[in-house]
Amino acid sequence: MQDSHEETPSFFPASSSGRAFIKRVRNNDVENGLLERGTAVLVAVSGGSDSTALLHVFLSLRVKLDLRLGVVHVNYRIRGTEADADEALVRNYCERFSIPFFTFHPKNATGKNEESLRDIRYRFFETIRKREHFDTIAIAHTEDDQAETVLIRLLRGTGPVGLVAMKPRNGSLIRPFLSVPKQDILDFLSTEKIPFQEDSTNADTSILRNRIRHELMPLLEREYRPGIRTTLARTARVFHDLSSPSENLSEALSIQIHKDGISFSRKTYLLLPDSMRAHELRRLYIIVTRTKKFPNESFVREAERLIRSTKGKVRTYESLRLKIEVRGDRIAMIRP
Repeated sequence: MQDSHEETPSFFPASSSGRAFIKRVRNNDVENGLLERGTAVLVAVSGGSDSTALLHVFLSLRVKLDLRLGVVHVNYRIRGTEADADEALVRNYCERFSIPFFTFHPKNATGKNEESLRDIRYRFFETIRKREHFDTIAIAHTEDDQAETVLIRLLRGTGPVGLVAMKPRNGSLIRPFLSVPKQDILDFLSTEKIPFQEDSTNADTSILRNRIRHELMPLLEREYRPGIRTTLARTARVFHDLSSPSENLSEALSIQIHKDGISFSRKTYLLLPDSMRAHELRRLYIIVTRTKKFPNESFVREAERLIRSTKGKVRTYESLRLKIEVRGDRIAMIRP
């Protein structure tokens, strides 16, 4: 950790839109519990647009959050002078901002597929993280990357677990850009005049992900569903919330079973993510009504409105099969 702010040069966005972008990323970090004050962050920087922008976000937060930064870069030397230019750009950033720089030149990388190359760099990242005592590794996956991953898994065949796709945090990895559209990142780089390198292999449509990015996604966006990237990324988040509930959720909600229904804690229920709350309402509805049919969306919407409301000491909502009563911190679901 540097001893003084003078010895830790940082990046300060010149424009109001740049500052708004960084604030938005920071809010996402807080929401997902990714970055605490004093964290030692190893940023994976290829020299491309996304990782270069991520590095500058961390540089803008370095002094404020007392971050210790390091950068890791892998040069497979498959793209010759282009790859060397990537490395030079990243190295120059690290020298300019006084960041430790760790690079790796794997042997015999030519001919390896994308998954093998990914394994090589992730092993290197983790080796450096442990050796240099960093807390986390920051990867610059974006909302667009998340959407592409969902589509790839659907095309290959997957279940609910596969549709979780990438997580904001996965062990020592964090992904601060996972809900940030690629275009917003490009706008940030353009506004702040931050140089980055274009990877020519990103245009190679023999690679499935690139084919989806350049051909399928624009087709879906244009002909079927405007905003499809955000929709697919949101789907991944919903499956993430539903697939990783607390192991002790029933205990946390303080669920009590009564002769004609159940009751549980309103305060704890409202702390759950939106998608998990809806999932719990449907699950508990089936338990109390002893039916196999999920409630319709109207029921879930009205129940949520009732539970979130603070008007009145006792609030009720009743459908044909179920009555919901909110009294203080207790929510009761009762068979009429």
